[in-house]
Amino acid sequence: MNRRKYIKQTFWGITGLGLFSGLYTWQIEPFWLEFVKLKMPINNLPENLVGKTLMQISDIHIGDMFDYHFIIDSFKKAKELEPDFVVYTGDYVSLSNDEVQYDKLQETLKNIVHGRLGTLGILGNHDYGKNWSQISIANNIADKLEQSGIKVLRNGKRRIEWN
Repeated sequence: MNRRKYIKQTFWGITGLGLFSGLYTWQIEPFWLEFVKLKMPINNLPENLVGKTLMQISDIHIGDMFDYHFIIDSFKKAKELEPDFVVYTGDYVSLSNDEVQYDKLQETLKNIVHGRLGTLGILGNHDYGKNWSQISIANNIADKLEQSGIKVLRNGKRRIEWN
């Protein structure tokens, strides 16, 4: 193989890999819904928790990056699993701070999955705005989550009581 052919093939190989990576991160990975059911034996678990189910939902990133209706449809599928506990682990929005994003989040939260026994959430880095510096964004999101029935943990703890 001569040098020119090698450079040309390398160029097209790198270009193809870049295009594939871009397509994957833009059109495939954001819509990759995965439900994983695992048995998790826990030593000294209280008897009344044995057999209960926990669902974790994370990184929904409501914003302008993709159609948020996909998240709403995903929540509808997740509700069918009827979890006992649901925990939301942050990044409800993208980094922008605009009313359109909050309107989309509000509509999405009307469809959230609630646990039969408890629903908790924490905020993620995107929920605090740029460089974790916009506390008003975090407060706004936390208020919306609480209004939707998600008990938000912010440097604290909550006790969940059930029969």
